Amino acid sequence: MIIVRTVFQANFGQGGALAKAMAESIAQMMPARRAPQKWRILTDLSGPFDTVVLEVEAESLAAHEQARAELFASPEFQASMGRTASMMTGGRNEFYTLEAQG
Repeated sequence: MIIVRTVFQANFGQGGALAKAMAESIAQMMPARRAPQKWRILTDLSGPFDTVVLEVEAESLAAHEQARAELFASPEFQASMGRTASMMTGGRNEFYTLEAQG
């Protein structure tokens, strides 16, 4: 199992709006796709202001890459990115192996 965190840096003052827009889009898109079903949106309490994190669980890097490719090809995702791209200044991906959980 891996955890994938996509960390977005929103424009100043746009973190909450970006988080809300992402949550609405993901809730609509994920069930119809083979994308990971366990996801969450996080916002910053410390560090750079207006940081928004999308965290998902996937069985493997290969499963994540396949789901990502299918998601990026979907018209729903492309429309969602059209709505949110102007709210972001940048971002990065982080990949973690889930070793244990309680």
